[in-house]
Amino acid sequence: MPTTWGWRVAVIATILVVFGNAAGIAAGPNVVTVSWAAIAQSAGTLLIVIVASRWCGLTWAEAGIRRTNLLRSSLIGAGIGLGLAAVVLLALEVGAHVGTPITYQPLRGASISALLTHALVGLPLQTAIPEELAFRGLVLGLLMRKLTPLRATLMTSATFVAWHVVVQVQTLAVTNFTSPWLIVPAMGLAFAGLFAGGVIFALLRLRTRNLAAAVVAHWLFDAGLITGLFFLTRS
Repeated sequence: MPTTWGWRVAVIATILVVFGNAAGIAAGPNVVTVSWAAIAQSAGTLLIVIVASRWCGLTWAEAGIRRTNLLRSSLIGAGIGLGLAAVVLLALEVGAHVGTPITYQPLRGASISALLTHALVGLPLQTAIPEELAFRGLVLGLLMRKLTPLRATLMTSATFVAWHVVVQVQTLAVTNFTSPWLIVPAMGLAFAGLFAGGVIFALLRLRTRNLAAAVVAHWLFDAGLITGLFFLTRS
């Protein structure tokens, strides 16, 4: 029979996944504009984290929230995040020359000021901080109570992918990868990338013992990627 701990983790993970996908439907495709739906999603995620943390007695240390090693962790996260974004953008650029150039429609009409506001304000506050608190803070912290770091990392990353199902489908729907020959491999690569990203963010949080590394890496990866896509789409 599942333990009380197991039931609580399962309930929390299920609530996060259901809420994340429902909020994704309400917010629509990721665009560089502030919407009430996106703000509500971030606030709802933080509320789930606060209530679930109190329900399970999760400590600040278990969630990786601490002052020690803060600067070093942030710098490591920045390097990893920007490096990963550069690798993905390079792969997209190579793919554009040998295959199909990527086009992300919401960026076509966006201004540079809107892009910068989204990258510097929207992404850290509405994406990186809430998601990292939820997954590498709450879920990973709870799983680490009973599981090995590897199993906890893999289970957290799988939940992270499930949270992004609707968002990922919506995102690919507004690209030029919508034909049957392109959508299946694109979807597979997207989910594989999300899982790999979840593993990397979890490893950063565990190795640095600070959630700041995962938050900064997540933020700068997304910011670097969307900025690169902005220029790739226009070219």
